[in-house]
Amino acid sequence: MKMMMVVDVLLLSCVILVFVYFGRSRKAMNGDVLGVQQLKGDIVIDEDTSVPICHEDSCVWLSTDGLLIEGIVDRNAVYQKVLNQVIPYFEEEYGGKTAAQSKIGSFIYWKEDMRPDLSNIYDDVYSAFISPQQDYVEVEVKDLPGTDGRYVSKYIEIDNSKQKMYVWFGGQVQKEISISGPKEGNEVYGVFLIANKQEIQRASTGEYMPYWISFHYSPGNNDRYALHGLTWTFDENSQKVYQPVGSIGVRGTDGSITTVEKDAEYIYDLFEKGDPILIHE
Repeated sequence: MKMMMVVDVLLLSCVILVFVYFGRSRKAMNGDVLGVQQLKGDIVIDEDTSVPICHEDSCVWLSTDGLLIEGIVDRNAVYQKVLNQVIPYFEEEYGGKTAAQSKIGSFIYWKEDMRPDLSNIYDDVYSAFISPQQDYVEVEVKDLPGTDGRYVSKYIEIDNSKQKMYVWFGGQVQKEISISGPKEGNEVYGVFLIANKQEIQRASTGEYMPYWISFHYSPGNNDRYALHGLTWTFDENSQKVYQPVGSIGVRGTDGSITTVEKDAEYIYDLFEKGDPILIHE
């Protein structure tokens, strides 16, 4: 009987020791988990990891070489690697960039209308390295503005090749507007500043131009280039005869930028003297 009691005591002691051991192990494991959380979500990854950044069959691969600090992906290193390898690759693959320049200034824009959307490329690549669910970055090719919204906080971009105007505010396109731009040979390119504004201006040819915004004087034409709404004249009965809306989207002016009246009013109300207009092909 005594022998059985001794055995029971020994078994109970063993059970207690097992619970104590695993309890301590669990605390240690929980401590390790808390330690990882204190790294603010940084994930230790394999040094052999690489990420493809692709549009269809056009790909550039990034390895973790130079990206890891104690096995953790460094966001700044990813930024630099994307800047040095990914962006130049896609620029070369899709037409690249060039500059438009005037006496006032210059800016860089994409040559092609259809181009890769790289607006979130830094975050996308970083996420691909640290996310277990994402190991691939797909780059979309879209019909996008030529500039990226970073010239200044508020400006107008005019793309002659598309007969489009983009209103940039805070790095985002607030509105895309169809225009009628200058005929071949009458174009100007580069940076221009709004010089003057009038709700209605009369042209030397007699037409009335609503929401007139002047941005350039052409000595050759002895005329001011402006952005304005579709023009009108008066017929023999003193009735307004408007320029056809069908002219929008077609190059046809002597230098000015024409759009429908409501869009011209929108631009007129939003922009002031001194605000920049960027024009490119």
